[in-house]
Amino acid sequence: MLEAFALAVALDLIFGEPKEKYHPVVWIGRFIGYLKEHPPKRFKVLYGFLLAFLTIGLTVGIGYGISVILYGFSPLIALLATAYLLKSTFCLSFLWAISGDIYSDLKAGRLDLARSKLPALVGRDVSKLNPGQMSSCVVESLGESFVDGILSPLFYFAIFGLPGALAYRAINTLDSMVGYKDEKHRQIGFASAKIDDVANFIPARLSVILMALVAILFGGPIRSLKTALKDARNTPSINSGYPMSAFAGALGVRLEKIGYYVLGEGLRPCDVNDIGRAILYNKALTAALVSIIIIILYFTGFPLIQV
Repeated sequence: MLEAFALAVALDLIFGEPKEKYHPVVWIGRFIGYLKEHPPKRFKVLYGFLLAFLTIGLTVGIGYGISVILYGFSPLIALLATAYLLKSTFCLSFLWAISGDIYSDLKAGRLDLARSKLPALVGRDVSKLNPGQMSSCVVESLGESFVDGILSPLFYFAIFGLPGALAYRAINTLDSMVGYKDEKHRQIGFASAKIDDVANFIPARLSVILMALVAILFGGPIRSLKTALKDARNTPSINSGYPMSAFAGALGVRLEKIGYYVLGEGLRPCDVNDIGRAILYNKALTAALVSIIIIILYFTGFPLIQV
């Protein structure tokens, strides 16, 4: 699995995200989208559990099944397929690219263009945000996405192999599509939201340790830990506050979602130049994580499930 992991990372860094029609996560999303638009009139919570488990089961079964079947024909083709499927579960270069684009737009004063790109990172209303507030959005996303876009899928891959990574990506996709508390999604999305909370619980807290260690390079390891311990529970999510507050502390900036939470109270407000530092910090965290996983795969019997 070490070869598949190294190839998956290389695919991300060289080619980025696949086109939509070839992207496994897009296929998962279309399946979820169909099911969520056809709920029963009764027993919607139960339907939500069925939706979640069916999506996770099919994603793991089909994805892992493809790799196993192909291995019987050609180990090389199976390696390529496994790497492609694994790459679809995490996102590196796209996150850095879109954050860098917004950074460039803000520095050049192209505020409307920056606002048009922010929905790729955050779901809030950005129409009235100033440059500092938009910068905060990007930095928050770089912190939060390190867990749900990078650490969590690779954490489950390191333990359970490709099935673990695929299961996590299905869980996170379910949460992003139906895990809301509005009237339409509250019942059918209950299961997806809770499963996502459970799946991210350990990775979110592990991220604080890794962020503090890597923050040694950025001058704020103690501040990163203190900010996480103080502010991690300020967000509505039981998990996202941990990486975002540790991220804020490491960079020494105050992050805020107006009307909802503040992370890093007492630190200086986030400004445009902090986006560049945040991208570099996210890259350093990713490099550290990838190195740790390579060591685990090379020196131990993990992952538990091999192709």
